[in-house]
Amino acid sequence: MRYRGAHHLPEWLKQGASVLRDSRKDDLSEVFQAIDQPICIEVGCGKGGFIRQMAERWPDVMFVGIDKVPAVIAKAAANSVEQGLSNVLFIIGDIEHIAPKIEDHRVQQIFLNFSDPWPKARHESRRLTAPQKLQMYARLLAKDGVLEQKTDNLPFFDWSVESIERANWDIERVERGFAANDETPNELSSQFVQTEYEQKFRGQGIPIHYLCARPPAE
Repeated sequence: MRYRGAHHLPEWLKQGASVLRDSRKDDLSEVFQAIDQPICIEVGCGKGGFIRQMAERWPDVMFVGIDKVPAVIAKAAANSVEQGLSNVLFIIGDIEHIAPKIEDHRVQQIFLNFSDPWPKARHESRRLTAPQKLQMYARLLAKDGVLEQKTDNLPFFDWSVESIERANWDIERVERGFAANDETPNELSSQFVQTEYEQKFRGQGIPIHYLCARPPAE
């Protein structure tokens, strides 16, 4: 599906250039090696609303948004520059192609917010909580790092919980239909920041589901 406003892509690419990278063109190994802050990654960041809110709250953390749709992520980058955020980085591409460019155990948190559920059984391997993806996240996450997932899709959520349990991850919290939290505690977590989708779904009375898990010890 074509993103509405995609005709602005050249403008957004130019405006967001300082915080935007393309996995097909840029040396991401050098990019990540140059980051001297803790790193958090959102896989499928969309228009970047979640990343921008997190970056505002946590200025000493580098928030990396990854998305495969150039127009969407270019808009996210342009908005971040306009907002004056320096602790953000947006990368055009697929996490499976980007992950090999990141050092082992370099990432503090990985956020999976309202990912595509890929509901057909033959597409299970494409889900962001599929076994091979969990192996990739386990390599990326620091020893005290965590994976957080939020979704409105209960069958996908239940499947994710089972997938994570089978991979021997330590699930710290599973909450089906978790309540919105307006607090701003001293905790770096997706529980306290709503994405655009979450705001929309909560406004429609649709339950949101949340989990937090740690990879198995090596």
